Amino acid sequence: MRVRVAARAALGVAVALYVLALLRLAPVFLDPLVDVRALPLAPWVIALAILVALLPATDRAPRGVARLGMAALAVAAALATVVLLRGAAGLSGKVSGPQGPIAELGPGPLDLAGPDLRGLPAPRRRIVEWSGTLSVPESGRYRLWADGRGAVSVRVDGRVVLEAEGERLIAGADVNLGRGERQLAVRLERVGPGPRLRLGWITPAGRAEMLPPRRLGPTSEAATPGLLWSLTDLFGHLLAALAGGLAFALGARTPRDAEDAAGDATAPEPPGWREGTLATAGFAALAVAMSWPLAADLAGSSLMQYPDGRLNAWILAWGARALVTAPTQVFQAPIFHPLPDAHAFTENLLLPAALAAPFTLSGGPALGYNLVLLASLALSGTGVFLLARRATGDPVAAFVGAAIFAVGVHRWVRLAHLHAQVTVFLPLALLALDRFFARRTFVRALAVAACVMLQGLSSVYLGAITATAVTTCVALAVATRNVGGRDLLRLAVAGLVALPPLVAVAAPYFRMRGFQGVEFTLEDLRVYATTLESWAASGTPLWGPLSQRHLDPDRVRDGLFPGLVPLLLGLAGLARAPRRWQLAAVSLCGLSVWISLGPETAAFRFLHEQVVLFRAIRAYSRFALLVMLVLSVLSALALAGRGRLRWLALALLLFEARHAPIGTAPLVVPGDVERWLAGKAGAVAVLPVGEGDTAAMLRQLGHWRPLVNGDSGFIPRPHDRAMERLEGTLDADALRYLRAIGVRHVVSPDPQPQLVEAARFGADVVYEVPAGEAAARPAVGEPTPTLWEPSGSATIDLGSPRRIERASFELSDAPWLARPRLEHSQDGRTWEPLAAQASLADAILGLLADPRHGRGEVRFAPVTTRFLRFDPALPARPGLIEVGS
Repeated sequence: MRVRVAARAALGVAVALYVLALLRLAPVFLDPLVDVRALPLAPWVIALAILVALLPATDRAPRGVARLGMAALAVAAALATVVLLRGAAGLSGKVSGPQGPIAELGPGPLDLAGPDLRGLPAPRRRIVEWSGTLSVPESGRYRLWADGRGAVSVRVDGRVVLEAEGERLIAGADVNLGRGERQLAVRLERVGPGPRLRLGWITPAGRAEMLPPRRLGPTSEAATPGLLWSLTDLFGHLLAALAGGLAFALGARTPRDAEDAAGDATAPEPPGWREGTLATAGFAALAVAMSWPLAADLAGSSLMQYPDGRLNAWILAWGARALVTAPTQVFQAPIFHPLPDAHAFTENLLLPAALAAPFTLSGGPALGYNLVLLASLALSGTGVFLLARRATGDPVAAFVGAAIFAVGVHRWVRLAHLHAQVTVFLPLALLALDRFFARRTFVRALAVAACVMLQGLSSVYLGAITATAVTTCVALAVATRNVGGRDLLRLAVAGLVALPPLVAVAAPYFRMRGFQGVEFTLEDLRVYATTLESWAASGTPLWGPLSQRHLDPDRVRDGLFPGLVPLLLGLAGLARAPRRWQLAAVSLCGLSVWISLGPETAAFRFLHEQVVLFRAIRAYSRFALLVMLVLSVLSALALAGRGRLRWLALALLLFEARHAPIGTAPLVVPGDVERWLAGKAGAVAVLPVGEGDTAAMLRQLGHWRPLVNGDSGFIPRPHDRAMERLEGTLDADALRYLRAIGVRHVVSPDPQPQLVEAARFGADVVYEVPAGEAAARPAVGEPTPTLWEPSGSATIDLGSPRRIERASFELSDAPWLARPRLEHSQDGRTWEPLAAQASLADAILGLLADPRHGRGEVRFAPVTTRFLRFDPALPARPGLIEVGS
């Protein structure tokens, strides 16, 4: 009991400090007695709240909660009134460009971020200037600091005290300031997008803060402004104290609460068809409303403004076509020609493609895409509804909790990633597992395995996440001795029964991985991994501007903030949950956060080296989905039996997650070019390859001929090199490559004098590749001893003079060199230049045959020599160079 009281007290203190930190921000600008920051405090508040929820309950019911809540509301209202009466504080800014003034910024701190300039003209060069008085509270040595982007100049009383410039500007300067008013002038100049500035100081007492707005701008000796600032501080500290007291009181969970939440040993009766249908209809209505105007033009427009949206629309179209015409060839997608298993470069979406095939084939890819997206949101909500309904027995609370998962903030941050939205079977797998724990039959074990299999057929990433969640829950059951050997055997056998479809889908991925050598290094994963700051960042209209302003942009790589309403409800629900649900919730959330951080943690780096799975998945931030699922179920537990509070919570979470109207764009449709190409032989290249590939893929639906273009999260080495060759005006070497891979037609808006014009449709011209020499894979030569210098140059020794005319090497990823500089020598001391040339087309064919170790070749006039020295810029990996004649 003493431990729980101490934990509640610590939570109360942490909440009070956190509220103080939040009140330092706009529009309150509190001057707290304690120097606190919100971001470092947030993990402590959450951790203490979890600890209090998990500790055994006290014997006494919480007292004074209502009185504390009413007092907090009254003080908050008084604080808001004072802030309104006080008005805006700080310095006004003037925005100008090369043509003159653009706009004026209202009074505020010297804190400029992107949202402040939204809607204003954006010339390439922008200048923002602030000027006014700075009221120094005490004489002493201050350190002015600036954080931003651009070139900043700070003057105090006409003297320059700080100047700095940079793409990531972090600078500071010490300056002696006397007490009283000083004239401050600040100028920020930025050439390019994203001007940014935060200006603050470190006081002689050591407090680091932004320049307080109360000390900026014109001051008055009248008592009213000073009184209003004093009232701001008084009410702010009082509100923080009441918030801390409320957290302490709410932490006194009673045994009655726990019993009510746990219920008896028998789970509530499952919902009937009517209840489930009504819930699904409700989620469908929420999905349509929250994604409006997506449903207004289902067949004509969608998220086509995003490359991922166009890519996923193409995936559904190809999946529908392949499953109808040649199911066994579905992974031999006609993109990235001539690479095999091209569909394995990205998500397959096989199950959604199959289910949406009638709509995709009859109404087009936008219709299939939109229906899959909306159905995924609605049915994902239904899955969580069934899980939460089983936990609570309260259909309304279950609906509200499931709405968090169906249309919560996480959906709109990455809406175009359809493969991250088809989460239907994740909650159903956990529901099936909980039913298995209640009655451990093979049929119920088979249901668990089937849900994991179906989720894997919908999305590779989500299949991995679902398998991770199920495995974690089973491991917890084993650790707590709730599962025996026979139960594990049933689950294992069920998994084997459901395995063949997953093996059939996984085989092309493993085949592609073995051939292409696809493994993500720690450096690759670090780019896509999240940080702790990412968990505080948001992309929603409500919280996005706040996180953009106060979080270091270099540390934010994703927006994973689950929302304030789900977070608070989830913490409250954790206190009411049965023990087994508590253990699963904390474990899944902790695992999700840890995995999402990727190489940020030492344990992940160890697993990356030891477990192949950790080298095969790229975007570990998607494991944050487990946190949203857990918060959804816990929120339902918190709201169970809470009457009208349930509907208020629904309104608040929908307000917090609102993103409508979302942006949409018309579907890219085939045109005259594609109709002309249809039915003809050979492959097609749309130039420049690497630009607008997803649009070219959607237009491919008009002819379905093999396409050199392609788009995915993984770019194969041969295609990466091909993009170098197929840009701009094609030369003779590019034509050699096109002939070698069977390209008959090229579509290009730019003139291609090396090609034969076949048809013209407005700005697009279709060219035919003329007959001629085709590229050839570099021939195998004789390995020769090779000395590699630190500079990158290589020297081979043939042992004795002999006649050679070519040398091959293993390709690196360095820029291609068409005419490398070579030197040859008879004695190793006197060197003569040797004219040489290298064909990138031939090298690409080498990579097509062996993407891991493909070879390039240097050709030169036949020469009899012993030593040959290569250009350090040659794109070669250290190893034996092969020669031939």
